[in-house]
Amino acid sequence: MAEPQVEPRPGSDARAAEARPVFAGALLATFARTPMWLTVFALELVLALAPAIAWGTWMSTASEHRYAPDSLFADLGTVFRFDHRRSMALLDDTNARGASGLALAAMLLGCFCAGGWLQVFLERTHAHTLRRFFLGGSRYFWRFFRVFLLTILSLALLGYVAYGAPWNAVVLHWIHHVPATDYERLETLTSEQTVFTLRFAQNAFYAVLFALVLVWGDYTRTRIALHDTGSAVWAGLCTWFTLLRHPIKTIRPMLWLSIIEVSVVLVAGVFARKIEGDFGAHSALAGVLLLFVIGEMALAWRVILRGARYGAAVQVSREVVRPIARPDPWKASFGPPYGPRYPLGGDEFGMSL
Repeated sequence: MAEPQVEPRPGSDARAAEARPVFAGALLATFARTPMWLTVFALELVLALAPAIAWGTWMSTASEHRYAPDSLFADLGTVFRFDHRRSMALLDDTNARGASGLALAAMLLGCFCAGGWLQVFLERTHAHTLRRFFLGGSRYFWRFFRVFLLTILSLALLGYVAYGAPWNAVVLHWIHHVPATDYERLETLTSEQTVFTLRFAQNAFYAVLFALVLVWGDYTRTRIALHDTGSAVWAGLCTWFTLLRHPIKTIRPMLWLSIIEVSVVLVAGVFARKIEGDFGAHSALAGVLLLFVIGEMALAWRVILRGARYGAAVQVSREVVRPIARPDPWKASFGPPYGPRYPLGGDEFGMSL
């Protein structure tokens, strides 16, 4: 029987891979799987087509035969917005309702793609990458959907802790002696700097908790795929224990990938602002195309980094997560070496000694 082809691991390449940081190795491994991240990028791009088509159709109808060519290119203007205020409000309301459904579809797509990424990263075979990607997506979808529900519940609980009664009771009332009637405005505090510091600390506290929950979700899905188990609750509890036991090893690669993602998005935003600022001086279709290219490059880069997170989670989990002990179904059996095995038992299908 032919052995499955595995990725070659020459000595020099293996040593280079071991010396490379986890986040860099995961990023390179994800970028090398071009068909996968291009497929995910195309699927996310399809989700964005619905509101874009709706806006483009309305715009072409509203501006047809009524305005001079290119007069609305850089700015719609006050007159246009006033004339179409009702239809624009209706369009915004429709897009807002549709966006909620598209956001849910994007989250479900994330559950599917997580299974695909992990299926590929946990195997060593070369061929049929896309086939294994879709196989993993369908194989782990419902398990990862349960992790998604746990993530939503965890974020809701953290939102209550950071912006609800726990924060108000401990930080505002107990530490700063703010009365219950002034939790929203904080007018009883004597310093504006104190108000700013409290609001910043509150938002930063929730941001850190939010990021930890997302990291927990990535490692929980990786643990489920690594052990091939079905309990999202048990895997989630074990993952919290692993994060507390190995905080630096587990969080450091995710932190570096997040820094890279934020840096790229900020640079893309600066270029986009610069191009938008030039529209007032000279409007051109090339500027719009350039904005489109910048946006899609940022989206593609975020897709690659999303896959790299699962690659990093797989590398770290293989080091810190212990394999589970599975019962050997052929332990109590009888038969020749490398031949058929017969279970020991007293029924008609077993062999008794």
